[in-house]
Amino acid sequence: MTQEFHRAPRIEVPGTFNFRDLGGHRTDDGGAVAFGRLYRADGLGRLGPDGVAMLQEMRIVSVVDLREEKEVANIPDAVDGLGARYSHMPLLGNRYFPLDKDIPDRIVLDAPSLPALYAAMIETAGPRFVDVITHIADIEQDATVFHCSAGKDRTGLVAAFLLSILGVERDAVVDDYALTEEYLGDDFRAALRSHFSSAGISSVSAMATEAKPEWLADVLDRLDREHGGVEGYLVDHGLRDGVTDRLRASLTEARTPTS
Repeated sequence: MTQEFHRAPRIEVPGTFNFRDLGGHRTDDGGAVAFGRLYRADGLGRLGPDGVAMLQEMRIVSVVDLREEKEVANIPDAVDGLGARYSHMPLLGNRYFPLDKDIPDRIVLDAPSLPALYAAMIETAGPRFVDVITHIADIEQDATVFHCSAGKDRTGLVAAFLLSILGVERDAVVDDYALTEEYLGDDFRAALRSHFSSAGISSVSAMATEAKPEWLADVLDRLDREHGGVEGYLVDHGLRDGVTDRLRASLTEARTPTS
């Protein structure tokens, strides 16, 4: 029998397509990831007043933008008035969509594909994964949202790493990643096409909307082989003692006893 995992509904924040709560996943100690503390999303450049008001109601005090500088320059987050701390933490180090396309260390994929992009992230972004996860661990009250453009690849790997650290079962982590593909429909593709055009990118390919479970599973298997798992990968790239403990203490809750 196929096991049913928690499936986070899309939160209909105006101007977004893939905004959801990481809470609700069961953890290996019998607890769960807490609701209302950690959100993942696509771009926040089209929130408008109603979207900002909704994020205020969610008590979001930290916005982590994983996009490259060119993406941010073209469509900055529309979070004025939110009152949250905005942190631009480009996961690919401004080497994938740089403002200067002629930089010497630009990341160029030999054969453009999402598995190739994920491999590049694993090979080049270890310290930046650590910075993002440490930053999230430092927010001990209210809520954080982290996002990229589609809320799928950079956001998807950060979400997978966080859920793994919090003790969520591997299959549930992969299922959460793959859920993105269901939420990125025609409206999202139209908005993304406009965004890519303004960023000087010629077309929206399948890379923009696909999230196949085997792609994330391959990443996690690689981290198992090479680092002993997600936490080992992060430790090997500078994760300090105590960060994972703070995450678990802050972002998980015990199972509620039943009578």
